[in-house]
This record gives sequence, C-alpha cells and structure tokens, in this order.
Amino acid sequence: MHLLELTKHAVELYESGTALHLVGPPGVGKSDALKNEIRATLSNHYGQEFGYHDFLAPTLDAPDIRGFLVPTKGPDGTAASFFTRSPVLPSKDYLAQHPRGMLVIDERNASDMIMLKALAPVVLWGRFGDEYLPGFGPDGNTGEGWWIVSASNRTADRSGVNRAPRHLENRERTIPVEPNVTAWALWAEARNVHPMLIAFAKAKPGVVFSQEVPKIEGPFCTPRSYMSAARLLNLAAGKDAHGEQNMAVPNTGVIMQMVAGDIGDPACAELFGFLKVIDELPTIEEIIKAPMTAKAPKELSAAYAASQLVVHYAKPDVIDKLWQYAMRMPKELQVSTAKSLLSKGGGVLLNSPELNKWIMANKALINASSAK
Repeated sequence: MHLLELTKHAVELYESGTALHLVGPPGVGKSDALKNEIRATLSNHYGQEFGYHDFLAPTLDAPDIRGFLVPTKGPDGTAASFFTRSPVLPSKDYLAQHPRGMLVIDERNASDMIMLKALAPVVLWGRFGDEYLPGFGPDGNTGEGWWIVSASNRTADRSGVNRAPRHLENRERTIPVEPNVTAWALWAEARNVHPMLIAFAKAKPGVVFSQEVPKIEGPFCTPRSYMSAARLLNLAAGKDAHGEQNMAVPNTGVIMQMVAGDIGDPACAELFGFLKVIDELPTIEEIIKAPMTAKAPKELSAAYAASQLVVHYAKPDVIDKLWQYAMRMPKELQVSTAKSLLSKGGGVLLNSPELNKWIMANKALINASSAK
C-alpha cells in the first residue's frame, strides 16, 4: 500500500482500534505522512485537532516505557515501591486537550528485544506502567481515543532492524509501505518542488524509489534524501521576474557535489544528465501562445519534463491550450498527465472542453492505469 492510499483509509484504520505497524524502506515518508497528511485527515474528519506524540524507540530503554521503580514506605511504615509516570507519555494537560490522538513509535524494530517486549502492553492496551492512554483500558482500545502506530524499516534494508517477537506482531495490523511515484508526484507538486525534479522522478522511478539499499557505503537516493536535494536545487534555480520558478537548474561542480552528498554519485549523475533536456523544451509562454506548433520533444525523458510543465502551470484560464499541447505527447504520457491534472485541479480543470472530451473518450485507459 502506498501512503496516499493509507491516508484515504486513515479513519477506518483508526476507528478499528487495532494498533498499526508500517513497514517499508528507509526514507519513503512513513513518519512524515503520519505527522502531516494522516493526522490532518483525522483532524478534518473529527473537526478538532488530532493529538500527536512520537518517540524514537531505539534511543530508549525498557524502564522508560513502564516508568522507574522508586522505593518508599507504606502508611504503616513497611517497605513499598511505586512506578513513576513514564517519561515517554504526553503531558496530562496535552492528553486532556486532545482526547483523540496518535502515538507514533518510530524506528520500532531497531530496538533491542527487551525494549520490544516492553512495548507489547503499549501496542495492545495503550498501557505505560499503571497509566493508560485515553480510549484504552484493560480490555483494549475502544477506537475513540488515542491510536498506537509504529514505523519500521525492513530487515532487508540493513538498517539495524530486529525481528519483533511473535506475540507483538500478533497484537497489531502490519502494512507494508510501497513507494509510489504518482502519489509522490502529487505530494511534491503541492509543495512546489521544481517541475524538472518531479519529471525526473516520473521518468526514472527506479532511481528515486529504489527497492533496495545499496551495498556500497555512502549517500544513496530515497524520497527523503531526494527531497533534501530538491530543496537545495529549488533555491539554486531561483525565480524569474514574475515570481515563477526558473526552469533551468544550475549544474556547476559545486552544486553537483552538494547534491551528490544527498543522493550519492550514481543518482546525481543520472539527475543532471536528465536536466539537460531543458534545451529541448519550449517555454510555457510558447506553449500557451501556440500549443499546436510549439516544440514537442520526441525523446521520452524530455516528454516527461514537458508533461510536468503542463501540470505545474495548469490553471482554468490556460488549461485548454495546455491540454492541446499535451495531446501531442505519447499516449501513455497523455494518460499520466490527465490523471495528474485531475488530482491537482479536480472539477475546476474539468471545465476545459478539450480535457473533458479526452477523458470521456479514454475512460478505459485511465481506469486501467489506476488499477496498476
């Protein structure tokens, strides 16, 4: 399941009351999606801010979960002891202000076995020593309070991950998180990532969304490290006199060295090789002025870049001309472009006669593409 699908089903997953465990490659966006998109979905659904609290499990010890045992004396003077409140818990004031929320146990399976065993009562009962999270009790989760969500890398990722004990696995719903270029491109477009960098991810998904962690030591490309490079390149490209992003991305030796520090040398070389297709593209002004005669690249990498230009600049007043241009692209890119436009602009862009006519004539292609 990719993160966009997970976000769409966040309410059902939460209300089911079962703890969730997301397992996927490093840097795919598990933690970010939980804190932002999934939390926002739940906040919007319930009409109140959904609480959020996270902790990095491998940095803690088992007593941090249960609390620390403190010796004392009972009322009659006999020896006794009590557990302190777990330092991992949100404050009582925060819990009172947020009756619903999400407690995220990050990098959970990178913990040692003692810590994983200590987390078992948390996952099943929301229990930290003698205290329960709101919505929990001795019988488990009511589906109306706080939700326990864990995130881990896969054992194959060489990220220090341990196998969780079987009784812990049996207390939660485990969902593998798979990278998805379409979902990521929508997310990136909403965050004003440079169109050429989104186009590269679409054209070379195997580079940005690699299924394996390289065996060679050093920086490597994941959606997370790619976003770090994208932020740098957005700034390096700068904006034109109209406040729009410059399409050309600087490729000086210093810039390339900094990008390689994020995504590694092989991915950096592929990225800057791709960015050279800017020379084959028309400007957005040329497309809008003459969509049927503006330069339309034949080479696939450049066509991906042209497609992303259409998506990036799509607005109701120019969508007809942009779509006329898009129809000169290869058929598979027409489908991809149409889906991106619909996700970005929905009904507003459907007011375009040109786009609406194409969609009605190609429903089967769009549905087949969505099912993949």
